[in-house]
Amino acid sequence: MKAHKVIVIGDFGVGKTSLIRRYVLDVFSDQYRATLGVHLYKHSDIVPIDGTEQQVKLVLWDIEGAPLPGEQMMRYSLGASGAIVVGDLTRPDMIEPMRRAADMIEARLPGRPIGFAFNKHDIAPAPDDSNIAALKDRYGALITCTSAKTGDAVPNLFRDLTARIIGGKGGAV
Repeated sequence: MKAHKVIVIGDFGVGKTSLIRRYVLDVFSDQYRATLGVHLYKHSDIVPIDGTEQQVKLVLWDIEGAPLPGEQMMRYSLGASGAIVVGDLTRPDMIEPMRRAADMIEARLPGRPIGFAFNKHDIAPAPDDSNIAALKDRYGALITCTSAKTGDAVPNLFRDLTARIIGGKGGAV
């Protein structure tokens, strides 16, 4: 069984590592440690795809935060089957950095599925419907309000993206 590479990107401190650790290890820590470079997490899961449950292998690339996609991040994205762009609901200016990241993904990985994670929804309200609709329409992306702290919607985020990848909208590595 081939593993599917999924990159997880977004600005510093938005909760990328926390989302991955909640999904893979079912743990959360309030201790913030910036990711330097990239951390890889391997994970197997059972995902419903086209009405059947399938075992899948994922390699999740937790890429360091950056205000603008740099050359390093572009190299890390090579060969990815899909991407999750994470934004922090407590930051009023989160939409534009998420758009820039999604634009980089589209340019580097055309046709790969993208999921947007609006994280920290346990402490902040969801963005207004017009912002969500604009992202969904522009990128054909999955939109999920998540909380790494409580675990709310975290498995669904990764499983829904994986189902899109396996369903023919992304390759395996």
